[in-house]
Amino acid sequence: MLKVFVQRNLSITSGCSLLKRTFLSKAYQCTEAWNARLTTSILEKVNLDTLYYDLEQRFQQKHKVSALDIDIYANKLVDDTHVDEIADLLYKFRLTEEASNTLDSTHHALVRNFLEHKCYDQLIDVLNNRIGYGVFLDDYSANLVLDQLIKEKQFKYAARIATLLALQEDFANPITRGLSLYSCYRYAKAPDSEHFDDLVPVAQETSETEGPRKKKKEETKVRVKFIRNPFFDDHFDLKDSQLLLGKTFIELGKSYGGSNTVIGASCELLGMTMYRKYDQALSFLKEHAGKEVNAEVLQLVHNVLEKEQNGEDVSFAAFRDAVPKIEATMKINKENFEKLLLALVEKSVADSEKQQIEEQTKLYSEWCNQRQQRLDDDLSRLQRAKRIKEMEQLTVEMEKEEQKLWFFENEDKIDLQIDSKRVFYPKRWFGKKKKPRTVDVDYVPPEVRQRN
Repeated sequence: MLKVFVQRNLSITSGCSLLKRTFLSKAYQCTEAWNARLTTSILEKVNLDTLYYDLEQRFQQKHKVSALDIDIYANKLVDDTHVDEIADLLYKFRLTEEASNTLDSTHHALVRNFLEHKCYDQLIDVLNNRIGYGVFLDDYSANLVLDQLIKEKQFKYAARIATLLALQEDFANPITRGLSLYSCYRYAKAPDSEHFDDLVPVAQETSETEGPRKKKKEETKVRVKFIRNPFFDDHFDLKDSQLLLGKTFIELGKSYGGSNTVIGASCELLGMTMYRKYDQALSFLKEHAGKEVNAEVLQLVHNVLEKEQNGEDVSFAAFRDAVPKIEATMKINKENFEKLLLALVEKSVADSEKQQIEEQTKLYSEWCNQRQQRLDDDLSRLQRAKRIKEMEQLTVEMEKEEQKLWFFENEDKIDLQIDSKRVFYPKRWFGKKKKPRTVDVDYVPPEVRQRN
């Protein structure tokens, strides 16, 4: 039987009790196993400020930093004094050739540090900039983030995390899938749900770019070789919050069985509506006649259609007219949809929590061993390179000493070597030589007379 952990905080000043609910237990955080990394010989001796200045200096001078150094810096963080610095270093490191050797523990440490100090905006900015930072949530860190955001009722941030996971099209983890669906539904259900903070609404973006057209600015035309055709992949190029949320609902609905279950069919229908795929929604209603759909989700579909202003769109009008007739073609489930999702999440936590805790504890230990192994390999490689350099220097010195000792015996040979190293430059050509002018002996100059 699943245990739902509820914390009740009594407020003496207000005289009321605040209820906070979280699905995952405190043991899921694996705090003791995670903090064990600080007692290792590597991190225990590291001074965070000294390491930061050393990394900055190497970035400026050599533009090259080891992935192990970045991992040590990220895992050494225990407070919020270096929150901005780790993101900046990771962005610079992403531009180097060593970025392909990034350790998994680096990304995990970054996420846990942002989560511990409640830097939600920075976390979403880092996760959304996949090219600049290259940070992706694994199943375990995604569960930690979603659970804490739900606990603090930050459903906007939780839904944004779910949309980022949906872009990866991977909801294999049952706990991640359940928490994502619950977050998205609570956010979509809120009457005052706004756009995500890191995304600018399309209408606002166009108005800002256009601006007041009082004076015509001077235009500078630049000749280009070619112009790329505009391309929209309908996936990573999505910038509208509603479209992203609708796409997430569709992915989650498919992962929950699609039209074969109440949750799957309801999520797909709501997702197609928010995603503005009205043709697909009409086909869905025709193909799955007789299936079961939740009544609360249908009400959300009505609310979304009322806010839309696509009256000229034929497919929108057809779908809007077909929605009131759903009751005649499909079964209506009148259960509380939020309770259905809660039961789904609780079941997934009960079935998978213990196993994931054991796997994550083991993974933390493996990361410590891997960090030590990488350090040993780097040290041995540096020592080997140092010995090779010393041997090469010793060989050069021995050759010079041998040349001094056997100079008179090899004097002719040395002279030949010196002569062979001489560079003979070709003579410069200054053009064809001119013939000297000949003087005519019989030449008589003309008589010059003065004019009166």
